[in-house]
Amino acid sequence: MYNHIEKNEIESINRYKEQLSNFNTEFDLGLFLYIFKKNILWVLLTFGIAALGSFIYIRYSAPVYKAETIIQIEKSNKANTVLDVEDYYETNDISAELEILKSALIVKNSILQLPLEVSYFTQGQFLTNEIYKSSPFEVTLFQKDSATSSLRIDILFKDKRSGKLIWGGKNEKEIDIIFGQLVELPFATLKVKVNDFETIDRETNAVKPLNYFFVINNINTFTKSVLSNLEIEIQNPSAKTVKIAYSDNNRIKAKDIITSLVKEFKKYNVERKKQSAKQILDFLSSQISAVYEQQKVSERKIQDFKRKNNISDVKEVSTIFIDRLNQLDEAQVELEIQITLLEEIIKQIQIQGENMDVYELIPLLVGTTYEGSIMVLVEGLNKLLLEKQKLLYTTREGSAPVEEIEYQIEIQKNLIISSVSSLMNKLNDRKANLEAKSAKIEGEFYDMPDQEIELLRLQRTYDINEKFYTLLIEKKTEYSISIQGYTSDLNVLDPAKIPEQPISPNKNIILASFFVLGIFLNLFFLIVKYLFHNQITSVNEIVKQSSTTLSVLGLIPKYKKDIPVSQLIVNKNPKSLIAESFRSIRTNLQFISKDEGPKLMAVTSTISGEGKTFIAINLGGIIAYSGKKVIILDLDMRKPKIHKGFDVENISGMSTLLIEKDKIDNCIHHSKQENLDFITAGPVPPNPSELIINGKLDEIIEYLKKTYDLIIIDNPPVGLVTDGIDVIRKADYPIYIFRSEFSKKNFVQNVDRLILENKIKKLSIVLNGVDSKKRNYGYGYGYGYGYGYGYGYGYGYYEESEKENKSWLDVFKKKE
Repeated sequence: MYNHIEKNEIESINRYKEQLSNFNTEFDLGLFLYIFKKNILWVLLTFGIAALGSFIYIRYSAPVYKAETIIQIEKSNKANTVLDVEDYYETNDISAELEILKSALIVKNSILQLPLEVSYFTQGQFLTNEIYKSSPFEVTLFQKDSATSSLRIDILFKDKRSGKLIWGGKNEKEIDIIFGQLVELPFATLKVKVNDFETIDRETNAVKPLNYFFVINNINTFTKSVLSNLEIEIQNPSAKTVKIAYSDNNRIKAKDIITSLVKEFKKYNVERKKQSAKQILDFLSSQISAVYEQQKVSERKIQDFKRKNNISDVKEVSTIFIDRLNQLDEAQVELEIQITLLEEIIKQIQIQGENMDVYELIPLLVGTTYEGSIMVLVEGLNKLLLEKQKLLYTTREGSAPVEEIEYQIEIQKNLIISSVSSLMNKLNDRKANLEAKSAKIEGEFYDMPDQEIELLRLQRTYDINEKFYTLLIEKKTEYSISIQGYTSDLNVLDPAKIPEQPISPNKNIILASFFVLGIFLNLFFLIVKYLFHNQITSVNEIVKQSSTTLSVLGLIPKYKKDIPVSQLIVNKNPKSLIAESFRSIRTNLQFISKDEGPKLMAVTSTISGEGKTFIAINLGGIIAYSGKKVIILDLDMRKPKIHKGFDVENISGMSTLLIEKDKIDNCIHHSKQENLDFITAGPVPPNPSELIINGKLDEIIEYLKKTYDLIIIDNPPVGLVTDGIDVIRKADYPIYIFRSEFSKKNFVQNVDRLILENKIKKLSIVLNGVDSKKRNYGYGYGYGYGYGYGYGYGYGYYEESEKENKSWLDVFKKKE
């Protein structure tokens, strides 16, 4: 098919076909800057909207304040230190204290110490503010349904004495009330007292009125809300310093909650220690009473035995015997105490179950020989119990995670009981061994008198009880003193203060965020505009879209005023910028054809509106201005415009000449410009295509060449019809017109088709309507491209009043 086409032309056709199905993926910075400049108002508007949005957000967002305090958890008991009483709380690990501090129990108790059973609010047009401790009215609750969730109740003030309560949301209910009297509601019994009616009247009747309402808080729901806004973090593990922070819309409330939380934890911390010590004292007191009774019994027995047998005392011969038995008895007493403590531990675990306080077991273990082994197990049980409590605030009872941790707790309890039982068995074995030794020693002295032996036994029992009683009294005294030495582990290093500035909304962050959002929106907008940009804006774009070599005659700048119809303007101000551009094209025409004699120029475009008629008229005018005789033929008979440009009637013209109805000389019109004539299109024919190809046009052109140096034919757009292709092929100067910001990029394919398929090798292009301001963005009249040849030119801006200094420096070189 292409045997008659040269190899380089085949390659050009292949490139042309390939480009029909591919987009240009190269990033064009000049085009992007051009789109940015073209849409600069939208860009500025976007930033303006972003700034307005940030202002509205800052203005109508409820401020959030954060109150902070720094505490130090320092475990010490001065009395224990003096008395050398062991204390389990003397550890470096404060994780257990932090868990307690974050527990719902402490938070709930701290809330109960504040006036938060009822919360008071004002509602404006946009914002709702809590009036904590500054409400002009007060609600006193006498009874409420604990199952009721936090409920909003609006209050309307009719006058100083009466008002109305409204609640229920969609199912709205209301009740009239008298201030100061009890009000029975379905969910509560309350009384409303007005403290400052003047403020209420002023605020509710202002230009921007405020509405008052209050909320009866559910303590459990409110506790969860406080926990969600509570922050606790260790600042310095070595110094045991902890920062506690709470965020709230009311700054005074935030400070009060932090302060109350610290006070409640200090109170709980002391009470927990005292409770453990009190348990030890109760145990010691019960043992002292029992031993005291046994001692009284032993003392009576000795006195009765001495009185009955008339014996005053035991002889010295039994001193060694008594000493050895006393040593064994002391060992037995110690074992009995430890066995009693272990029995108490098992009893506590079995009776209290999961409700047990692990810290109540700890004092029972202090000072025992098995403290270390059992303490590890007790600590493990404590961690599991704390973990369960935390889990219950996020999951419901009976869920899989809760059941799993309950199973682990049960295993840990059984492990403690097994370990304690094993220790008890060992202690009982040791006790039995000691008892056997005591019996053996007693048997060795059966040769002693019976009365002396019996008295010795009674005396030994009394001595044992006395020692045991003395030991218990000493321990009770020590723990009684110790309990007075318990103080809170907390030292407040930096007390909570009322925050001055809100942490949210942060003006700088909000402004920066909205500014960044504006940048992203603008980038997105510009990128979308860039990706979908389909208008030709520069010669460089035409060259990139083309698959062949294009000859560029020049650029026509956009005229400073709107031109309603294509008309001759170069004669109005010959030194203007637009006149210079047409002179440049006139100069470049010599590189297309250097043959002598009359020439034929054919001007066409892809569609109507690209300026081919305007360029034909003004290019003819600028050439006629140089002394050449020029005539313009309007061959666009479907949509004629030449007669409008010269403001003449279109009674006769090319259509009447082609059907031989008129003579050529009768149809020639003379313009105001010397040497510039024109023939209008004439009446619109029903078959313009047949008229153009009937052969008469060639005769008309030959006739006109006898009189004119240049014949310019304003052809119909070849993108719509093919009438003018034959004329373009015959033209000495075939010119194809593109209009900046109007012509589509795919219009370049028509130029490629004319060059490659129709063999119009001399076809040159002109870019019309170029915005001269684009050159500031590197996208103006100076350009270059590499398609095997170099081409570039530039010109200065000509004011309408400037004198002509020089014409453009034009270089027009075709690809080899």
